[in-house]
Order: sequence, then structure tokens, then C-alpha cells
Amino acid sequence: MIAFVQKTDLDQYKYIADSVKNSTSWPQFVSEAQLLDVKVWLGDSLLNEIASELATPPASVLNQSLLNGGTYVYQTKTYMFQGLKAAIIYYAFARMTKWTAFNYTAAGIVIKDSDLSTPISDKQMQMLATNAQLTAEAIKCEIISYLNRNHDDYPLWDHECGCGSSCRDGRPFQVWGD
Repeated sequence: MIAFVQKTDLDQYKYIADSVKNSTSWPQFVSEAQLLDVKVWLGDSLLNEIASELATPPASVLNQSLLNGGTYVYQTKTYMFQGLKAAIIYYAFARMTKWTAFNYTAAGIVIKDSDLSTPISDKQMQMLATNAQLTAEAIKCEIISYLNRNHDDYPLWDHECGCGSSCRDGRPFQVWGD
């Protein structure tokens, strides 16, 4: 499947060193995010339509809006949403955070460690990955609201996505306190 986002798209959201490993592994995490995280709630039909349009440009104006986000009017109110690219970036970033510390070698799986670097703790790594996952889920809720409010424009969108969506009041989680 064609990647909906590239490493240059990630650079707009997160700083990642331009190492060879990051550049070569990013497409793998994007592919996993699209097929394992996004397809579940977006649906095969709509995902395939977008992939087909990106493979043979130009993509429709509606699907470009879905990918890039923006503003839209629904029942006289103007709403903003970040778009499918942003969700994929955060899902892929969460996946990358969990796995890029590990290197698969002929001698086994290793973690880079030298005098010049110190790996973060498992707890810190999990915190970063969870934060990215929660951000992706919040963006997912914005996209689902957008698609539900504009379902006539997206006939391939299944309003009952069957994704077990945690979207309530527009967010999958609430922040308490400061």
C-alpha cells in the first residue's frame, strides 16, 4: 500500500534525527499504522479509495481535505480537525518509539549503548509511546466526527465503523488538573 505520509511530514510534528535508521524504518511504521491502526476504524473501502487516488494523482478535493485536515462548517458552526495524515504520523511515531531502540543483528537483538549515549528507561519509552498513541486517538475522534458530519460526501464511510471507538465528547481521554 502506498504510504500516505513521508519522513518530511513527520518533521512538521516531531524532531527526529536524520539518521539512516530513522529514514529507512519510517515507511515500515507508516505502513503498520495505516494497515493496523487506521484501517480498523476508517474501513477498507475508504482507505483503498484514498490509496488509489494517491497512487494515480490527483486525489479528489474531499479526500485531500480528509488527509490534510482543515476547517468545515456543520449546522452553522465552524470546526477544525487535523486530518488523516496527522493521525497516521502519531500512530507511526508511537510504533517507532517502541521499536527503534532495538537493533536486530546476527548476534541477536541489541540496544545501542556507548560512552556517548544512554538509552532511556522502559518506563520513559512507554510514556512517550503512550502519549503519541493518545494524540493519535484524539485526532481519530476529530476525523470520525468530520466523517459523520459529512457522511453524504463520503459514501464509502461506514458510520458504524465497528471500531469500538472511545470517542466521547470529541476526545478519548480527559485531562484533570493543571
